[in-house]
Amino acid sequence: MTSVRHSVRAILFDGDDVVLFRRVRPGREPYWITPGGGVEATDATPEAALRRELDEELGATAGPALHVFTLAEPGRLSTVFACRLVSLDLSRRSGPEFLEPDIGLHEVRRVRPEEVRTLNMVPPELGEFVSANAATLPALLDAATYAPGRYRPVVDVHLLLTDGEKVLLGRRQGTGYADGEWQIMPSGHLEEGESVVDTAVREAREELGVEVDGCEVVHVMHHRNAGGTARIGMFLVPRSITGTPVNAEPHKCAELAWFPLDRLPERTVPYSRAGVEAVRRALAPASPGLPTSADAASGAPVFSLHGWTIPGSADLAAEAVRAGFEEVTVCLTGWLDGAVLVHSDDETDRLPATVVRPGEGVEAALARLAPVGELTFAGADDYVSARGRAGRRLAFSARLTEAPEGTIPLPAGSLGRLPYAEGVFVRRASSGLLYDLSDR
Repeated sequence: MTSVRHSVRAILFDGDDVVLFRRVRPGREPYWITPGGGVEATDATPEAALRRELDEELGATAGPALHVFTLAEPGRLSTVFACRLVSLDLSRRSGPEFLEPDIGLHEVRRVRPEEVRTLNMVPPELGEFVSANAATLPALLDAATYAPGRYRPVVDVHLLLTDGEKVLLGRRQGTGYADGEWQIMPSGHLEEGESVVDTAVREAREELGVEVDGCEVVHVMHHRNAGGTARIGMFLVPRSITGTPVNAEPHKCAELAWFPLDRLPERTVPYSRAGVEAVRRALAPASPGLPTSADAASGAPVFSLHGWTIPGSADLAAEAVRAGFEEVTVCLTGWLDGAVLVHSDDETDRLPATVVRPGEGVEAALARLAPVGELTFAGADDYVSARGRAGRRLAFSARLTEAPEGTIPLPAGSLGRLPYAEGVFVRRASSGLLYDLSDR
């Protein structure tokens, strides 16, 4: 039986460009390849092999990976994924091919996808595929990552059950989000073909084993998680309840408990806390507590925004933990007198970044990168590390209080990928290899 060697390749997009290696080897015409390599016995899946290879070859992490192409050759099977670059740090690459100079050079290049067919690609079929799908591949990745086009937000339905001046909450467990924290019970997502009221009735039956009637919406909230996605929250109260609430889904709820409306437990999901407070204000004329019906209206707002201010570093870190991310990376756009701090070597320029250490605050991690001033959150990306750890990358902008030790100013024109107005501060080592400003 002839064995077949299985390998993985990455069509890795960085913005509109594809990241390739230009291979220069003694006695051979230069040729081009995509990042990737062989699947090893320790790789759980081909995608795990891909992420390991990206880490080894580029010190890179990527967003969602889509299997887009399979190339079968005699004795070889190549699984090709398309993905977008989240971070890259060549000082972290560790593949053996970069430790043996006798095997030639791996020059990192960024190329427009439609131009890939003009290169001496190995294998040539992959170059043809990339060029032929230059427009389709980015659109597929955007659909997987950002769901562009007509926006369809998640709609949450929260039903508040009260007993006098107390409200029923459940402590989450085994869900992967906010486990150990309290939230409104019942709550769930609006499903296709359901009305908001139908969802409230179904969730009450599924989660608590009770029947509710006369459910009415008393508040609508447009909520956004810190560093995450936005959603619409519909908060309802029922006219009547039949039965006694029980924990009907113990695999998702550790316990049920009643709490005073104005004294919720400390570990309450912020979204739920804001919703309870909004409903309490909306129905304030009724006394005591919330009414069993939404008939009593007040002049309080029936709509609110929550989470739409620029979040602070503590809120971002707490939400990353709440969402179950196993690691948090921070990167910094550091400005000083019209210049921006970057890390640079012979093949790439990038913003300084580091993984937040266990027990370390986000601001402390940023301070390891540079002597930062006032921080402003700039955005977030989610990724999977080479070790299979789900991570969130938080980007910040700051006016630096001073130039970091070991940096040198360069004119803007000397780094074509960074068209800043006046210049950049670059950290280089005398050997030409990058020495990261973070304390690795």
